[in-house]
Amino acid sequence: MIGIAGSRADPVMVHFATRCVMREVPFAVIDLVDLAATGGWSLSVPPDGSDVFHGGEVVRPGELSGIYVRPIYLGRSPAEAARWQGLMDGFTAWMDETEVAVVNRPRHHQLNSSKPAHYAWLSASGLRVPPSLMSSDRERLAEFVRAGRAVVKPVCGTRATTREIAATDVDALPEPAGPLLVQRLVEGDDVRAHVVGEDVVACRFSSTAIDYRSDRQARRQRVDVPDALADLLVDLTAEQGLTFAGWDFKVDEAGDYWCLECNPMPGYSFYDRVCDGAVSDALVDVLGGWLS
Repeated sequence: MIGIAGSRADPVMVHFATRCVMREVPFAVIDLVDLAATGGWSLSVPPDGSDVFHGGEVVRPGELSGIYVRPIYLGRSPAEAARWQGLMDGFTAWMDETEVAVVNRPRHHQLNSSKPAHYAWLSASGLRVPPSLMSSDRERLAEFVRAGRAVVKPVCGTRATTREIAATDVDALPEPAGPLLVQRLVEGDDVRAHVVGEDVVACRFSSTAIDYRSDRQARRQRVDVPDALADLLVDLTAEQGLTFAGWDFKVDEAGDYWCLECNPMPGYSFYDRVCDGAVSDALVDVLGGWLS
């Protein structure tokens, strides 16, 4: 049986549970938000047979074949926030020690929380990364933006809409400003490649919008990325201690792939619909323990 640990309000978790139902795969729901609000738990490190969650369902995590976890906090009070912290401290320690398959173990994938460090690692790993600048110096920022089309990006791993930035936008920044992260715009199609274990499932989007996710008319299709790139993504995902990751690329008119980021907790349901459920199926196979 697969465990699904997160929030019932998370559409990604609902999407995965729906795929499990379609495939007649048994699963147990560990609603972390409800547990922090009104439930109870007992977790041992190292794990043992007495470990249990008492929420909407009674779940013994050590009896599961695998757990898909998305710890997104949606609490409603300081008391719930304190209980959430206690729950996640205990559950994270348990996941670090358990032999149960976990996608993904929370203490891994720290690089994405600092985009400059993330870009440096991506580039050092052999991927093309668009030139970027993080600075609070308006003169340096304006010089970068005037040298070619650029977009503004979040400094941390927080999800944000990508938008183009002009020199006039930099001039309008308050003093002191920043730090601001800007990146050279690569014109071309977008590719999202999901790595699940050794599987790579990718889809391509063609759009004139800066952020294709805002374009409901964007052309979309499942594609295969080049074999050498697929092998590299599998290796780099594992190097981060991840089983599941979402890789974002721009593909220029010459066919070169430019890496924008590796997302360690991808909200993948949008892309899975383009790929006819292939990402969910790969997750089910890994968590179900059916891979050799």
